[in-house]
Amino acid sequence: MSEEPGTVILDARSRAKYDELHIRGAINLSFPDITIDSLKAMVPDRNTRILIYCNNNFMNAPSAFPSKLPTASLNLYTFIALYTYGYRNVYELAPLVDIRNPV
Repeated sequence: MSEEPGTVILDARSRAKYDELHIRGAINLSFPDITIDSLKAMVPDRNTRILIYCNNNFMNAPSAFPSKLPTASLNLYTFIALYTYGYRNVYELAPLVDIRNPV
């Protein structure tokens, strides 16, 4: 799905983590900054397919990307926020992305 036209890859981690390592083509909207206005600006069409990811989605990562339990991952909170704002076409990016080849 990440390679299909119109798909948005959303990184809701902090700007510092995004700058350190992110999936090629991903946009950064830090979780605390997810609002009605910021979503309208970055993803105006609520039907857009959005793929979300966080530190949990990286494998072969150094300690800067600690593993979290799936129930504590940022993806869960990001999904809930997007769903609450009316975005229904939201998926988690493939479970593991090798940091040596971030898509």
